[in-house]
Amino acid sequence: MAATVCGQAAPAEMPAGLFRGSFVSWSGSMASGEFTIRTSQNADLFCYFDSHSYMERDHRRIPVASLAAGEKLEILADHKPGSSTCYARTVAVIDMAAERAASERARQAKPLPAAGRPLFFTPRGDRTLAGMVVGVTARTLTLKTTSGHTTLALRPDTSYVSDGIRSGPTDLRVNTRVFVRAGRTIDGAIEAYQVMWGEILDVQ
Repeated sequence: MAATVCGQAAPAEMPAGLFRGSFVSWSGSMASGEFTIRTSQNADLFCYFDSHSYMERDHRRIPVASLAAGEKLEILADHKPGSSTCYARTVAVIDMAAERAASERARQAKPLPAAGRPLFFTPRGDRTLAGMVVGVTARTLTLKTTSGHTTLALRPDTSYVSDGIRSGPTDLRVNTRVFVRAGRTIDGAIEAYQVMWGEILDVQ
């Protein structure tokens, strides 16, 4: 049962993984603090952020102060090694109207060969992976994870974030620990939509 504060349920700690919810509020400074989101089940979840957390709207980095109450967010949450405290690696503001329109266009479009298939929008993905980079080429990324080796396809629009700063594929090195937002294609292959690496918040 959740703890209560002044007769109200206190925000629950967000587990690791990929989550969506409506922005409620934040506290702290522009450099570090915590924020709360409300899920579709009307549960409040909170997560820490710092200068390495990457927040974006329309693919452009934004400060936490620009988030407005009620905006739909997608968060890639992580845990500091040795701690259960939630840490936000990425926070993306979702344009729900644009996402619905893109999904509708994709649903109505006739299937095309892979080479001629248009990219209506960059998918958000439905899974996250964490592991050590053991191989990287222009088209693939191979990770050593707790369950073995996994190879993901890299897209032309795969984004790369290092220490909260947008980077490029040439900055990714073997033996780097990364977090990947990914999903399956209609052909069953796993492709990477976003690859992140760097420091993590040192929660006191």
